[in-house]
Amino acid sequence: MPHAEAMKSNQAGGAAGAAPRRLLAVSFCYPPMASPRAVQVSRLLKHLPLSTVLVCADYAGKDRSDASLVAAAEAPLAACLRVPFARSGLGSLFSRIGHRFDLPLVNKLPDSYRAWKPAALAAYERFARQNAYAPDVLATFGSPMSDHLVGLALKRRLGVPWVAHFSDPWADNRFLGYDALARRLNRRLEARVVREADCLVFTSTETVELMMGKHPPALRSKARVLPHAYDPGAFDGQAAGGGAAPGIVIRYLGNFYGPRTPGPLFRGLRRLLDAEPEVLSGVRFELIGTKGEGQLEAAGIGLLPEGLVVSRPTVKYLESLRLMSSADGLLVADAPAEVSVFLPSKLIDYVGAARPILALSPRGAAAALVRRLGGWVADPSDDAAVAAELKSFVNFLRGRKSDAAPWGDADVRRSLAAPAVAAAFERMLRELPAARSEV
Repeated sequence: MPHAEAMKSNQAGGAAGAAPRRLLAVSFCYPPMASPRAVQVSRLLKHLPLSTVLVCADYAGKDRSDASLVAAAEAPLAACLRVPFARSGLGSLFSRIGHRFDLPLVNKLPDSYRAWKPAALAAYERFARQNAYAPDVLATFGSPMSDHLVGLALKRRLGVPWVAHFSDPWADNRFLGYDALARRLNRRLEARVVREADCLVFTSTETVELMMGKHPPALRSKARVLPHAYDPGAFDGQAAGGGAAPGIVIRYLGNFYGPRTPGPLFRGLRRLLDAEPEVLSGVRFELIGTKGEGQLEAAGIGLLPEGLVVSRPTVKYLESLRLMSSADGLLVADAPAEVSVFLPSKLIDYVGAARPILALSPRGAAAALVRRLGGWVADPSDDAAVAAELKSFVNFLRGRKSDAAPWGDADVRRSLAAPAVAAAFERMLRELPAARSEV
């Protein structure tokens, strides 16, 4: 934590239009958490030319942890307030029971991290008193959506402009498992944030349509779209493509859960094997990440030849980037849907790896991006389309086996690099109204 003198120096540039401005950021997720949200927030803050004080969770060891990410994540910050997340013994027991039996509302208003809010507020207020600190702007990063409840309290106390950043939808996110009552109550919480925040940032236009369509039209003017970003420096020195190695290696890096399963891939492979088995000669698909117990068997891996698809456990983040860069091709696997609003952060890392991409994804954000890059897309509910795109993709990879040149539309790739995305976010901050004069 900086001394008061350092904080005064940081505050010196806070006049309108000057840099750096003082940003107070709230993100439960931050390295050493190895979650996609933690990595994305740290990447954005790293490239912002602002004096940033971050309130995040001290949660190492209770989640997937990657200590190699910490130094780079903390270095750009003026201060990093790591606030422990702890429940009382009774609260912890109640939470476990609620999770096991899927009790209504337990851990669903909006999530299991709401108990972090009082400690986060207390830590910030203690820091502000000790350092005579006052921010120019506030940004909260959900998920978890409890971050935005911290933002509601800080907005009312500080009166500064507030940006609420959503990596995913809230009340209408089908992966969160809300029942009708939980969805109704979360819509009320969501509505409070939408009303109070000065700017609402989403990662795709599809998410804007889903979330803002149920709120008063006048609030739509607050919405902005800012995609996830990749860090070009993280790929420096990475080996590109499979090179002279025999065969074709196609990798999927990420987790399977809920309706997102490898079933569409397995069915497409089986269909292609039945029609043109020679296409898949020497091809290996590697699924790297968490799979539920028995999920691969339920999805039909037993119907495929041994060695065509192999499962590997989750790896550290920097190792995941190496595996992306050294693959011949990369795979996106989304859940079937009429429209998918999700823009997976892992897909953006794929863009940074500059390897050819096949997306088994319905119409929506991910499919549109892969098409803009020049990649291959098939709806996961259409087995024939999946088989056809698999064939086209594999044949393309064979033709460029020795080509290590970056793949993908150069303009699209540049637009998703962290410096460009951070610059767009800073412009959003500078467009915000000034803080209330009485504060």
